Amino acid sequence: MKKSHLLFVLIATFFVLVLTACNNADKETSAAEGSGDQTYEFKMTYVTQTGHNWHQVATKLQEELKERSDGRMNLELFPAAQLGPEPDMVQQMSNGSLDFALLTVPYLSTRIEEFDAWNMPFLFDDLESGIKAAETEPAQKMLELLEDQGLIGMGYMHTGTHSLLLKDSVIQNLDDVKGHKLRFTGGASVLGFWEDLGASPIAMGLPEVYNALQTNVIDGVSIDTNALLSEKYYEISENYVLTKHMVFGGVFAVSKVNYENMPENDRKIIDEAVQAALEWGKEQLVKNDIEDLEEVKGLVNVLELTNRNEFVEAAEAV
Repeated sequence: MKKSHLLFVLIATFFVLVLTACNNADKETSAAEGSGDQTYEFKMTYVTQTGHNWHQVATKLQEELKERSDGRMNLELFPAAQLGPEPDMVQQMSNGSLDFALLTVPYLSTRIEEFDAWNMPFLFDDLESGIKAAETEPAQKMLELLEDQGLIGMGYMHTGTHSLLLKDSVIQNLDDVKGHKLRFTGGASVLGFWEDLGASPIAMGLPEVYNALQTNVIDGVSIDTNALLSEKYYEISENYVLTKHMVFGGVFAVSKVNYENMPENDRKIIDEAVQAALEWGKEQLVKNDIEDLEEVKGLVNVLELTNRNEFVEAAEAV
């Protein structure tokens, strides 16, 4: 082979290798930044019904994802625990078969004990205080603990202020609590508190409550006004006592494995869409908390505690 021909072959080979390397680099960059043509069919679930605040937040997220991705990201919603109870939700997210979920803090506290701090009775005086607490650095640090569960915590979404809905009895002071079978979503601190007051607290998931009230398995339920209305508990209960013992919390979680396998630009779209939906949800929550209470007043008897301070003082022991 002539030297000139050999030189030509070597130069040509060199340029082929360079072009191939550049092309591969471009592909890697495109994958990292987001090529802009990948489509997604996301799934999201939560325990509440379609009339609840959480469903409104999920619907808002649905809109935000579609708009911000130019139609590439679609979100299918599964309210009322259609994909199974919360342990199943976590399992599905950890293996990547589910993308998003709103999880209750009481359930998370059974997996990560630090979350039980949110369940402390009479910790907040009002809903706004609970919302502000979720924005603090310790609360945000707590979300990082979810990564060991295969989740990424992207923010908090409360449901409202919990009080006691009673089927046909009344609680207005500490002595009235004794002997009552009361449903709570769980959490060692809140269950221990009501047990110390003489009640029989029962941890129970939301989908089980209606039947339990109807069949006298429980006498009452810790619930916010929005869930009281969306679950239609007013059909089988008479009295709603404004104990305001808890600002009930939830966490917006995303599957870690699915999120981390997305291009960077697509992760950014999700981050921004989730935060927009959560901020919108907080505004709606404060508004609905007031409006829903007025609606509840037309359906059941709404009562105040005789002396709420005695409950607050009892809670200090916890």
